[in-house]
Amino acid sequence: MKGTCSVFACIGLTLTLSAQAAYAVPLIPDSSVPLPGTTVVAEPQLAGVVQVDEVVPFSFDAYGGTVSGTVQVRIVRSDLDGTMDFYWRVINDAASAGPIAAFRIGQFTDTFHNVNVALDGLGDIDSISAFRFSGAFDGYVNFHFDDALVPGTSSKFFFVDTNAISYTKTAIYDLTGQTEISQLYPMYAPAPIPVPGALLLFGSGLIGLGSAVWRKRHNA
Repeated sequence: MKGTCSVFACIGLTLTLSAQAAYAVPLIPDSSVPLPGTTVVAEPQLAGVVQVDEVVPFSFDAYGGTVSGTVQVRIVRSDLDGTMDFYWRVINDAASAGPIAAFRIGQFTDTFHNVNVALDGLGDIDSISAFRFSGAFDGYVNFHFDDALVPGTSSKFFFVDTNAISYTKTAIYDLTGQTEISQLYPMYAPAPIPVPGALLLFGSGLIGLGSAVWRKRHNA
């Protein structure tokens, strides 16, 4: 009986791990993959405290007129491990000249190991796919809306689940119409983790500064 329980426990663990892994969407360079969608119930690590929630307007010439709207940007610190998840939602104004085809994030220093779309949040459109570039543009990903993001609609939040513990505004993004591309806008990205050598130098600097202050006080 004990052996039987062990077997079932192993099977249960395997199924649990398989279910968790199913939500991760690996991005292969120079390939496009559909985002199946997920929820906080399915992936509890996505729940957390909102660090950034900004709405940024955009506009560009396309379809013989102007496409305009806003990008809602969110950064969430996971309740489980304290890492950062980066979310975006694109809203196409009702008066826009046509659909928004894609949102491209660039100079985003992460491996894009877990990319998906949140089905349990705001927005209308969850038909989204992701294309990862390669080579010098390996940090660039296009999120495509398949012409579904027509005027008067908005996308669901699509996101990158990262291992970052902090963020910085070093990335860029743009949007496209049929063939037209908007200007580049600044965007948040994972902050690089300091290497041990840099931390050692930083610590040495603090020690040196402390020693100088101590000497100044005692020589005064």
